Amino acid sequence: MILYLAGIFQWCIRQSAEVVNHMVSIERVLAFGKLEPEAAWVQPDDTNVLQIGWPRSGAIEYDNVLVRYRPSLPPALSNISFKIPAGARVGVVGRTGSGKSTVVQTLFRLLEAEEGSIRIDGHDISKLGLHTLRTRISVIPQIPTLFSGCSVRENLDLFHLHSDEEISNVLKACHLWEAIQDLPLGCDSPVAEGGSNFSVGQRQLLCLARALLAQNKILVLDEATASVDRRTDELLQQALSETFSDGTILAVAHRLETVISYDFILVLGHGRVLEFGSPAELLRRVGGFLATMVSDTGETMSKSLRQSAFRLEKEKLNRSADIQES
Repeated sequence: MILYLAGIFQWCIRQSAEVVNHMVSIERVLAFGKLEPEAAWVQPDDTNVLQIGWPRSGAIEYDNVLVRYRPSLPPALSNISFKIPAGARVGVVGRTGSGKSTVVQTLFRLLEAEEGSIRIDGHDISKLGLHTLRTRISVIPQIPTLFSGCSVRENLDLFHLHSDEEISNVLKACHLWEAIQDLPLGCDSPVAEGGSNFSVGQRQLLCLARALLAQNKILVLDEATASVDRRTDELLQQALSETFSDGTILAVAHRLETVISYDFILVLGHGRVLEFGSPAELLRRVGGFLATMVSDTGETMSKSLRQSAFRLEKEKLNRSADIQES
């Protein structure tokens, strides 16, 4: 009798746990059903913008942008303002929770600005349709995304908008051509689930090839090299310098060495702009935020980063002098 009662007790506990699980599922479904929809996919101004080939240069301006993840939370970005010239390479750095990824989300309007405005080539992106905006900004995320069941070609060009020559050119630029040619069907070889038939580095380079093939004027790197080895990082940076020299690059940096050679560094902290300028300029500031971050990397790495920043500044000054003389 006691064993029978113990079995009933266990059954009641199990049933009550299942009821709780089902209730949580119902609550989640109801919560998702109450989510506010995103902004319009297409806006009336899109036609005029597309007729002029927007964006032509890729200049980005943040003007007193304030963003919250929820109305009850403090601002994730507190009235930040900065201007990125067309064709510049900008590294976004900062401690954890400083607002680096939030800047990327606002650029794609995954988060809408509560105050202020974001302009690309002088056009307020809040007045554009999401399709127009997002298809004209390329992004390479931290976790590479490949579509299983599709071929390599379809992963790069899903809507068949580009020729075989264009595809082969970007694969060569990303140092993937030989690896793809070694596959049984070449570019027509299927991609396994999660891209498991490629290494992590190769998946990231495939995402780079996809972004380069789109030929957009703005490229966002959201900690794209955080999960790859140093050699793959070097290949990615080399491909960017060779094939994306006239575009604007906004790179959220996990390692300072990946952006120390960029034109500008944007240092964020607690949702505010702490510093913005060339790497050499910021490193000259005694007790500056970037200088402190570089010093925290250790004596050897700090020395290497400073040498790279000042060497590149010297090279730019020499090039400018040569242009003026000619």
